[in-house]
Amino acid sequence: MAEGSSVSDSEGLEKRLESLLSRYSGDESGADSELFCADFCKVVEEYASHWHVPLPQLRILEIALRHFSRASAFFPTSCDHVHRTISSIALSVFELLLFFDQKDFNEEPLKQFTATFQECHSVLAKHENVFLLQVERLLQDGGLWASPALQAILSASSLPQNEVDCYISSELPVFLDLRVRYLSSCGRGSEAAALAKCCVRHPTAGQLLFFLQVYLSWLLKTGQHDRLCKEVPDINGKDALHIICSLECEETDELLLALSTAFLSQQLHRGDMYYLCELVLVWTNLHRRLNTSKQTLLDACHQLMLSATNVKSIFPFIRAILQEVGEDGVQFCVELCANALRSRLPCDVLTKTFIYKTIAVLLPSDLEVCRACALLVFFLERTVESYKMVYLLYMHPDQEYHVDDSPIGNNVRFETLQ
Repeated sequence: MAEGSSVSDSEGLEKRLESLLSRYSGDESGADSELFCADFCKVVEEYASHWHVPLPQLRILEIALRHFSRASAFFPTSCDHVHRTISSIALSVFELLLFFDQKDFNEEPLKQFTATFQECHSVLAKHENVFLLQVERLLQDGGLWASPALQAILSASSLPQNEVDCYISSELPVFLDLRVRYLSSCGRGSEAAALAKCCVRHPTAGQLLFFLQVYLSWLLKTGQHDRLCKEVPDINGKDALHIICSLECEETDELLLALSTAFLSQQLHRGDMYYLCELVLVWTNLHRRLNTSKQTLLDACHQLMLSATNVKSIFPFIRAILQEVGEDGVQFCVELCANALRSRLPCDVLTKTFIYKTIAVLLPSDLEVCRACALLVFFLERTVESYKMVYLLYMHPDQEYHVDDSPIGNNVRFETLQ
């Protein structure tokens, strides 16, 4: 039944493409190449969408490739629309051929498909399309999985680095991307991670963050946390955000939280403020989605801040804690400020001023603390505005401090005033 439907589909596609060819073949100016390519792709996509298994779709592409090879005679070699259509066909062919084992390439129907593809390639070679050329080379070499170097990489066998680099350099990054996605979708996670790892270490392929996100996800899933920490030191905040957001629809919140924690820890250790605010926001949002208790969130924040080497890193955490915890997080935020002032980390005048002002904002009803902060700001800034703030605060009548009315403990207040 399925075979009959496939034959019927093939015949229908043949008729549609023949009609399309006859309609455009009279114009050799190339002016209609955009319309032809658009109609051609629409027809091929319509017939390919009837199937959700690779072999019938491959037959559809075989027919499409034959007809497009004929049509290419009517269009100039420099036409962008023709070039993009050839690229689309070649990438689709490559993606479907991934589903076939090595032995399948020596049997029908792949033997027939390979012969057709090579015939069409000889016609389309004048367009010098790198995707088409890559697929043709792989078919000449015996199939998409024939490379001994690729098999060694997938099986995690020992292979000299120069041979690994040579193989990765021999394939376009988009083809390596499709290989990793295919292996991941088939449940061959260890092979996908092995190939992704080699791509990460390659100067060209490694520019695609997709390989890094696959590799890091695999390390987390397999409990290799120590190894993970060695892989993330040089990842900047922007790339870290991209990886986490890309994985959001694929992985669990627990894995995303573990990954964002690893990114944050390394970025704090480097003292890098680049995209730190956004990364902290994502981290706290993940805690919220996992219904983390307030105290657990504060403990996790404290643990992260132990690795901080930049005083300014307290500010994104203060904002996030106040948003997530509210009044219960005020004492923790005051402690962050006090610890930053006590630390021996480099701290310029502007940053110190911000810290004093932050403490005053956190404790607006504590007159003694606000006066102390205003005085310290004045000593640092020496401006009219800072003097006016000191004057206004000392114009207020003195207040008796009541520990029960304060959002912070007495010991924290004492240490902060010191």
